[in-house]
Amino acid sequence: MLSTRTHKLGFPFSSNLRSDLDDAFSQFFGKSLSGFEGAYSPVSVWEEDSKYHVALDVPGITKEELSLDIQDGHLILTGERKTVENREYLHNERSYGKFKRVVRLPEWVDPTSVTATLDSGVLTVVLAKKPEMQPKRIEIQDVSKSE
Repeated sequence: MLSTRTHKLGFPFSSNLRSDLDDAFSQFFGKSLSGFEGAYSPVSVWEEDSKYHVALDVPGITKEELSLDIQDGHLILTGERKTVENREYLHNERSYGKFKRVVRLPEWVDPTSVTATLDSGVLTVVLAKKPEMQPKRIEIQDVSKSE
């Protein structure tokens, strides 16, 4: 089964994060956060200077088994965590199957500047802000001093 999760950068959460996430997913997808079936990839998003970073856990998956695209203002990661054939588990908490993660990108992200690296099972995507959206210091002129 294909499981899809969507995040919007800057989504406002209250102090009860788990409840907010569960409510948001329930409203959008008709399922609770814990009700997703199949594999999925946990995501973290943070900002540093003029860039945003998105990190996705994809343990045991190679870069050839992943697809990362930007389309219609969204960062889209798809992949599949395959199960081991002919294995009878005594206990298994790992999820398998196809997954798709969608991160809605703010309009200030420069889609031509996106880079991605895969290291030790973590896919890190770096998204630069458009130059016109980056912080800029404005020099203040003192007009009271005349020469």
